[in-house]
Amino acid sequence: MLSRLPPELVLLTLSFLDLSRFKTLSLVCKSWKDFIDENESSIYHSLAVYRGYIPSVTLDLTQLSLLYSPKFLHAVTSWKSFCQTHVHVDRAWAGKASSRYISYSSSGFAVHRHKVDEKAGIIITSFRHGGLVVTDLLENEILWSLPDNYVKRYAHLEYGEGYLIFDRIGGKKEVWRLASQFSSETSAPEATPDQIAASQKASEEYSSTYPKGHFKPWAVLKMPRSTRAFRFVYPTLLVGSWDHAFLWDIPSCKLIQTITPIQQPEDPISALAVVLANSTFDAPPPRLSALDELNYVELDSRHVFICGSNALRVFSRESGRCILDIPSTRREFGSRKFSVLYESDKTQGAALVNQHTDLQTHSLRSSAGDARIIDEFVAVHVSSCGRHFVAMLRGSRVVIVRNFEDSPSTLYDRMTLLQLGTSRSRSKYLAIHNDHVAVATNNGLFTFLLSDVLSAKLDPHTGNSDLLISRAPAFGYRVYMSNCSCLQLSDTGLYINWDPAYLEYHQENEEEQTRLDALFHSAVNDRTLRYFRMPTGDSVCHN
Repeated sequence: MLSRLPPELVLLTLSFLDLSRFKTLSLVCKSWKDFIDENESSIYHSLAVYRGYIPSVTLDLTQLSLLYSPKFLHAVTSWKSFCQTHVHVDRAWAGKASSRYISYSSSGFAVHRHKVDEKAGIIITSFRHGGLVVTDLLENEILWSLPDNYVKRYAHLEYGEGYLIFDRIGGKKEVWRLASQFSSETSAPEATPDQIAASQKASEEYSSTYPKGHFKPWAVLKMPRSTRAFRFVYPTLLVGSWDHAFLWDIPSCKLIQTITPIQQPEDPISALAVVLANSTFDAPPPRLSALDELNYVELDSRHVFICGSNALRVFSRESGRCILDIPSTRREFGSRKFSVLYESDKTQGAALVNQHTDLQTHSLRSSAGDARIIDEFVAVHVSSCGRHFVAMLRGSRVVIVRNFEDSPSTLYDRMTLLQLGTSRSRSKYLAIHNDHVAVATNNGLFTFLLSDVLSAKLDPHTGNSDLLISRAPAFGYRVYMSNCSCLQLSDTGLYINWDPAYLEYHQENEEEQTRLDALFHSAVNDRTLRYFRMPTGDSVCHN
């Protein structure tokens, strides 16, 4: 058969197979074995493209370092080993292969925020008491730092493509850049004298580690108004104020756009309330309520996302108009609701277990007169493709919106709600990296694939959904999670600030494991713990 088919067609056909099938083909048919051995590089190269591991077949093996970190590529010597590594990492993320906990003690205690750059091999950390430290990801040693009398307490960090941004007292945003990116022609456009002095002192103190992990001053940006939240996605810094969203180009340090008003935008194109009124019940569209306090901001090349106390809003960067508004007080967000169950599957050697889920479906109806759930959106992240986003509510609920730019009339059917245990337990942090999503709550630490949620359905054999959500059992107690204030994802790891003594106690004490298991059982099964009911009939998340 092989001799009758064009080699290109055979290669295309093989690219659809799982890696395990290649071994089976080689064992049952000598001609297949000879073909696979002879064309191994081309087969696995095509497989990498089909699986989305690389964007194009034109990408050479030597160019993988442009997409993946050295930590991911350390054992990659061929397209075959690259695909095998990817499959193993994906299985580990899904709780089906070995994974482990690692502690970075050099980062110190009282961590507030951290950023991880696996390509540069560094962890950047700010602290509740002030200061900033850069740690070697492989050696667990301090490479560079700024003192606590220079970096303020609870400084928020943003980082991307070598640019580090943190806030100063008074609202200014300080920008630094990796020293390794400077050349003799590079000049910092807006560096200030106190930045330069701090840089010189740090360079002298850590001269033995230069240039790895070292930063040089780039600018101090003065904001036009008092600001609340900020987010950096290279090359743009988004800074949220009460009624304004400021967008800065960081390489040039120029304010390039201002979106206003954001509290009560005029002539919004789409709102969930408007969808319900216009598309379903032929009622006049209501005016958008005030966004109120800003909790989080996010951006990509085309949109700005803002989480407020009363709603989540999406603005077009091209027009500046509000294109989507989702109130935070609805009982149901979308046609599908997945709730985490107590039942789970565990693989030997895996740090994660797979929790089963229950699926409920809901039809679109008016919420007028319904008792509300008093909750608020506290974080949002857009997918790498820019078509979907994931938003987190304060009460351990996560909303996924698929193809959010499509017709407003079908918006409800494209929304999915995940209930990650009791809503009385506070959500802590949300992170996304490529297709992986991680959520930290006082109920635990959860991870899932965005694509799995979008494609999930009922399992006809069990009656439950086929969606599995991975959970780290050691992180299932609110006291243990009380100091968690940051969560980051990378190609190969999930990074969270935590006290490793809790982990050691959990791993060495069977009674503690049993106790945490019972707490999680209660969180996902006792519905009386979900909300506190007010005299008005509205429900409030306990957090």
